[in-house]
Amino acid sequence: PYSFLPKRFHMSLKISRRDFLKLALTATMLAAPEWDKAIGKAVSMIKNGDVNIVWFEAQACEGNTTALIQATDPTVTQVLFGASPLVGPGSVKISFWPSLMPQQGEQAIDVLNDIIAGNHNPYVLVLEGSFPDENTAQQYNSGGFWGMLGPKTLNEWVAELLPNAVAVLAVGNCASYGGLVADKVYQPPPKFITPSWSPSPTGAVGFFDDPLRGYKGLLSRFYEDNYLNASAGAAPFYTFVKDPNSYLDITPSPSASVKPAIAVPGCPANGNGIMRTLANLVLWAGGLAPLPELDQYWRPMYFFQYTVHEQCPRAAWYAAGEFRTQPGEPNAACLFEVGCKGPVSNCPWNKYGWVGGIGGPTRTGAVCIGCTMPGFTDLYEPFYKPLQVPTPSSTLTTAGLIGAGVVIGAAAGLAEKKMVRKGGMRSK
Repeated sequence: PYSFLPKRFHMSLKISRRDFLKLALTATMLAAPEWDKAIGKAVSMIKNGDVNIVWFEAQACEGNTTALIQATDPTVTQVLFGASPLVGPGSVKISFWPSLMPQQGEQAIDVLNDIIAGNHNPYVLVLEGSFPDENTAQQYNSGGFWGMLGPKTLNEWVAELLPNAVAVLAVGNCASYGGLVADKVYQPPPKFITPSWSPSPTGAVGFFDDPLRGYKGLLSRFYEDNYLNASAGAAPFYTFVKDPNSYLDITPSPSASVKPAIAVPGCPANGNGIMRTLANLVLWAGGLAPLPELDQYWRPMYFFQYTVHEQCPRAAWYAAGEFRTQPGEPNAACLFEVGCKGPVSNCPWNKYGWVGGIGGPTRTGAVCIGCTMPGFTDLYEPFYKPLQVPTPSSTLTTAGLIGAGVVIGAAAGLAEKKMVRKGGMRSK
């Protein structure tokens, strides 16, 4: 009965045909501000306690936790107390989240060990923050480590949490691609030893590969290098990430041979974007919805399909050929010539606003700095220096635009084309 859907959406659903058709209708509204209200009825069908959330923080500033706490559609309080239709009362349990859970110290470590033992299945593993090169730390610092949580390193915990996770959600640019923490040290201090994973202070990387900076992510290191003997636990996620056809008919299960891994990048990621993508994964884990279609950087297309430039509230001034010549000019002119990275960055929050329809860089007079993209921040600095305008013979790719150098260009229209390949996830 569901043959009208793309094959990747075919799955075994535990709902009636009528409810499924209602859900299919709401799927067309995923990017709209009213999405949570429309999909709420479907989410509430999940059995009480059916899906757990394990939120693990590595090298993080907790900016994404703070952003999620600022979410407005719905608020975290509404979700936790069952006051929102997005997640019905008891539908989701937060098993581990350092910023919100009452347990601390040894009690919190006991919860993590209980999760690893399989007593909180099924769960969606949410990752916040980057992951350090512990090999370099051990080799040159007398057995020291870059990051510890109780008796284990950050990476050891992630390796042990992966096997029972039904899905992974990387929130923020650090967890997705390494982010600011993975930036190159350009003026190293005396006797500085450059880590092997990335040329940053801690050798930080994201969960996914950063194809623009050429960094191998933690998932690839787990699987390809069998780092921390984690190849088996990483294999289902690695298969999903590398093979665009691997997720056609996957079923939510800790023992599945293919498991989804999704990125919601940003510095930080938008709170409503995190909330809605996490809700989508909870729906999928409950057998009620298909996975979102992803772009080549593993981001949901319903948020990241279009560039900032295509959705910018300053588009009328761009079309009229009016550009700022100084960042702080008191006008609504286009920001391209003062460094806006909107033509090569995919993000909807300048259109929808940051919190409650308010805010967003280009809305408030600041340039887009590319925080939802791989390569951030190294390849987008200086933030207030314009992009290279591509010549007709050049390849219109993100890497080409940000790697070819920078000039002020009156022909900004050449950068207008979409930078995201449509049609779902692509193999590298």
